[in-house]
Amino acid sequence: MPTPPFPAAEDGFYHPTSEEQIIELVKYAAANGLQVRARGACHSVGWSIFTDPKNGIPANQTLEVNPPPDDNINIALDNMVGLVWSEKEPGVVEVEAGCHLGHDTNDPFGKSTLETSFLYQAFQEGWGVSTLGGITHQTVSGFCATGSAGGSTRHAFTDMIAFRVVDGMGNAEWIEETDDRFQAMMTSVGLLGIVTKIRFKLIPMYNIRGTEITTPVEGEMTPFDMFGPGDADKKSLEAYFKEQDYVRVSWWTQPGIERIQTWSAAKVDRHDEDLSIYREFEDNFSGWSEQLAGSIMFVLLGNTTDLGTIFTLLRSKVSRYLLLLSRMNHRKNNGILKSALVILGGLAVGALALLVGTVLALIEGSARKLFPKVLPAMQPEQKGNAMTPMFFDYYWRSLCMDNTADDVLMATEFTEIWIPIQYTQKVMNLLQDGFRPSNQTTSHQSLRSGWFEIEIYPGPPSKAWINPGYTDGNDEYAEGTVRLDIYWFRGNPDMPNTRHEFFAQFWEKLKSEKIPFRLHWGKYIPAYDLEEWAAYYKANLPRFQDFLDLRAQRDPHNVFFTQYWQSRLLGKPLDPAS
Repeated sequence: MPTPPFPAAEDGFYHPTSEEQIIELVKYAAANGLQVRARGACHSVGWSIFTDPKNGIPANQTLEVNPPPDDNINIALDNMVGLVWSEKEPGVVEVEAGCHLGHDTNDPFGKSTLETSFLYQAFQEGWGVSTLGGITHQTVSGFCATGSAGGSTRHAFTDMIAFRVVDGMGNAEWIEETDDRFQAMMTSVGLLGIVTKIRFKLIPMYNIRGTEITTPVEGEMTPFDMFGPGDADKKSLEAYFKEQDYVRVSWWTQPGIERIQTWSAAKVDRHDEDLSIYREFEDNFSGWSEQLAGSIMFVLLGNTTDLGTIFTLLRSKVSRYLLLLSRMNHRKNNGILKSALVILGGLAVGALALLVGTVLALIEGSARKLFPKVLPAMQPEQKGNAMTPMFFDYYWRSLCMDNTADDVLMATEFTEIWIPIQYTQKVMNLLQDGFRPSNQTTSHQSLRSGWFEIEIYPGPPSKAWINPGYTDGNDEYAEGTVRLDIYWFRGNPDMPNTRHEFFAQFWEKLKSEKIPFRLHWGKYIPAYDLEEWAAYYKANLPRFQDFLDLRAQRDPHNVFFTQYWQSRLLGKPLDPAS
C-alpha cells in the first residue's frame, strides 16, 4: 500500500495542521479503499466515532480515546483550534473544528484550556451562543455534528451560519445557511465530510438567574404537576417546560427514595457584579470526596457477583480521585504544606473508601439496602421555608450544569429519547406506572429503574434533516420535545443497548404504546434488530432518505461511512463490492 502523505503519531492519530493536510488524507483514503473519521472529545460511543477495527471488538462505550490500530485514518484536530473574528460583521467568527467549547479536562493531547476555548474567547469580546448542553468539554464540530442541544424549547444551538467541509473526494467548500444542504450539516454525524471550520453569528453576552430545588415528586413544594394536567395553582410539567428559558428535572424513581430535583434558569442581561456560580460539585476536597463516595456506591450497586471486577473498579476510582486532587492542587497553585495536607487527606479518604467498599462488596445485598438511606442524605429535600439555592452567573459557566462532575469518576452512559412535548403527561404516567412496585411482578408492565436518576427536560424544534427534533412546522414535533436521559453506570456488566438489556426496555415500551420518539445519534442507540430500527428511523424522519442520498453523493467511496453507521442507518453493512 502507498505511504500516507504524512505519518500517524505514536498515539495512532493523524494530527493535521491545516485543511490542505486533511484533503491529502481524504484523497489518500479514497484512492486506497480506506476509511477516514475525525474525533472530537469522544463523548459518543467509540465505534460511532472511529473507523472500523480490522481486528477485535468495536468499542461500545464512550470516552474511548484510542483509535483502532490499523491502516485506516483517524484524525485528531488538536492542531486546528484557531478563531478569527470578522472585520466587517460584529459577532461573526470563524472557529476551527478542533476548538473546544470550554475546557476539556480530559483532553488526551493536553492542549485544551479555558483561555483557548471558544466560549471564553467569545465572552472576552462580549458575545455568546444561545444555549449549551450539560457540559462544554466537546469540540465545536463534535457538538454540532451530533445535533446536541440544551434544556429549552425557547433557545436552540443554531448560531452556526456556515460549515467549511472536505467531502469524500477531497473537495473543500463552504456550505452556507442559504444552501438546502446546510440543514443536513446541522446534524451530520461525520457522514457528509470532515468539518474544518464553522462560522458563527453570535448573540450579545448574557447571564442566567436560576434556582435548584429538591422536592417530593408530588407535593406542595413541587414546582409543577408531575403527572397530571395542571390547574390554576400549579402548571402541568409540559406547560412548566414551555415557560422556562432553561430547565432540567432529575427524577429518582427507586422505592424509598422517590424525589425530584428541578434546575431552572432565566436568561437576563449581562452583569459583572454579585455573581454566584452554579456548581453541581464544588472544586475542593469535600466536592471531590463526595464524587468518590457516589462513584463507589454506583460500582457496588451495579456489580454484585464478580468480586474481582468490583475490586478492580474500586481501585480505579480511588486512583482517579487522587489524580483529581493532584490536579486541583496544581490548578489552585496550593503551597507545599496545603498540597501535602490535601494529598494526605485524599490518601486517608481513598483508603477508607476501599475498606468500606470491600466490606460492602463481601456482604451480599448490603449496598442496595444502604442506597435508600445514603441518597436522601446527599440530595435532601427542601424543607418548609428553607432558602432555595440560587445562582446568578455568566451563561457559559453555569448553564453547563454538569461541568464539575468528572466524566471518569462519575462514569455515566445514557440513551437520550426525544418525544413530542405534547406527550409529556402520557409518558410520565407510563413511566410512573411501570416503576410502581405493585407492577414489578408483571413482566410486560414493569420497568427496571436502575440506580441513577432519569433526567427529563425540553428540547427545541429543528430543521436539521436527521436531528431528533426535526419538524416541517406542521407535525407533532413543531412545538418541541420532552427528552428522557436514561442513565447507566460505565463499568456495569453487559451492554445496555443490546437486546433485552437496560435501555431496550424503554425503547420497546414506547414502541408498544405507539408513542413517537427519536434518539440522539451521539448517545446510545439500539445494537439489535438493526434492519427494523433502520426502517423505524426512516419512517420517523421525513428527510432521512434525503440525507442518505446526499451522503452518497458527497462520499461515493464510503470513506466516512463505517460499518457502525451502515448497519444503523441501512440495517446492514454495505456489500464491500458496492
